[in-house]
Amino acid sequence: MRAGVSLIAILALSGLAAPVALAQAAGPAAVVEPAVAVSSGPEAVSVVIYRDRPVNTVELMRRSQQSWSRLDREGLALIVETRTIDLPAGEAVIRFEGVAGGIVGQSAVLEGLPAGVIERNTDFDLLTPGSLFERSIGETVRVVRINPVTGRSEEHVAIIRAGARGPVLEVDGGFEALSCSGLTQRVVFDRVPEGLSDQPSLSVRTRAGEAGRYTVTLAYLATGLQWSSDYVAELAPDGRSMTLTGWLTLANFGSTGFVDAPVQAVAGNLRTESGTVPVDAVRLPRRAGCWPQDTTTEGEMPELYGVDDIVVTGYRMAAPPPAAPPPPPPPPPAAPAMAEQGELGDYKIYTLPERTTVAARQTKQVRFLERRDVPVERFYRARIDGSSEPGSVTGPIQTDIVLRLENDADSALGLALPGGTWSLRQQRMDGPAFFTGEARSTDRPVGLPVELAIGQSPNVRVRYRTTDYTSSQTDGVTTTLYTVQVEVMNAGAEAARLELIPRAYFQPGFTITRESRESEITESGYPAWTFAVPAGSVERLSYSYRVEY
Repeated sequence: MRAGVSLIAILALSGLAAPVALAQAAGPAAVVEPAVAVSSGPEAVSVVIYRDRPVNTVELMRRSQQSWSRLDREGLALIVETRTIDLPAGEAVIRFEGVAGGIVGQSAVLEGLPAGVIERNTDFDLLTPGSLFERSIGETVRVVRINPVTGRSEEHVAIIRAGARGPVLEVDGGFEALSCSGLTQRVVFDRVPEGLSDQPSLSVRTRAGEAGRYTVTLAYLATGLQWSSDYVAELAPDGRSMTLTGWLTLANFGSTGFVDAPVQAVAGNLRTESGTVPVDAVRLPRRAGCWPQDTTTEGEMPELYGVDDIVVTGYRMAAPPPAAPPPPPPPPPAAPAMAEQGELGDYKIYTLPERTTVAARQTKQVRFLERRDVPVERFYRARIDGSSEPGSVTGPIQTDIVLRLENDADSALGLALPGGTWSLRQQRMDGPAFFTGEARSTDRPVGLPVELAIGQSPNVRVRYRTTDYTSSQTDGVTTTLYTVQVEVMNAGAEAARLELIPRAYFQPGFTITRESRESEITESGYPAWTFAVPAGSVERLSYSYRVEY
């Protein structure tokens, strides 16, 4: 057929224009809407929670108390659902209800259908009093009022003529704004308009060769779930070993809970794109439309509650009653199972030992680590800035208290430790353990030690001064030489191991030219002097260094 030539023109040239005219007179063929299959919820679901950085549990809980925090749009989880669908033959739309409120629609993958997916849609128009009125304009509803004279309930048939921004009803041949009669009243809807739901839903259009019941797997990313790790360390009275317990905190800030689900947490700084967030759900409020609510004031009034009731075939859309308090938790078992650590490419994955319910807007903790008699090395650290004016004295300054744990295959740990907060307690020979500080750690794989700076020591102090300074310039390069003297005082009852770090080590051309004690390059890549300071004594160090600009 030649482009630009219509079928009607060809039939006219062939003497067949009359049948065409008859066909036109008959009107267009009726459009057959595809059948709709509804999956109200999954039969089984699993949850894998990711993170892009170590999360501070305390900060996370603080933010959860802020009404403006959008924690439901942060975090990332892979949700895998198993559903059973009764699918008719031919073209059909499958509506998946009960998906997570933070679903990222473009990430959804569906497997198990007898045919491919033609299109898919994520619906975010939520069921609210405002959307109910807006979607029901022109529809017939019932208004139930209390007659102020008789005190009896009366029912009137009404038609909605205006929607959410000021509902107007046509009742008994007249028009009135909702909530303006001053009478207690209820508006009864016989049905919920199509497309409205109390949760976002995912729908797909497919074409099956034959009808049947199919088990499908729906997988998608969703926001609102996060996890963090925390450690409780109890030091032995001599401070040379500890008992270590690790906890995973699972937090669900979304509106969807996951019941009796296998849960896993992935440790590692996973990269995500800024667009991996859900579309904001549409929550249309209902506004008052009568004096004095919004005719003598500027702007819009907030949504009104309690003025009248809205009922949808017996289901009241007022605020739900408060949930009953949860039952007291059962006593912990004698030896609870712990999360199991596994490999996921370059990341570590922790599998909870039992199925659990990650309820909406809830946090829970699961133990993933228990180690006893973990060797601990305590030392003190100070950073020396030797670039001050010659003769000026700095200090004495307190040193940092650092605990070091070896974490290799031969140590008592030998596990990858996700970054988190450490809470430390010190046991005493003659009494209970006392809190001695907190520290933060980054993700530490097997083979790298864990260092925790838990506070500052008043017993081990450092004083230093610059004794010599010279500067020269050659071919545009400035070379500066410093000489520094350091004194370390230990007023404690035990010897202290000290690590001194020159702050200037990161400057261009840094070189130690002379030192009274030999320095070493640490595992972290910076130079340091390490030596012991006996109890009640003073140790000294002098060194010279050069920098170039």
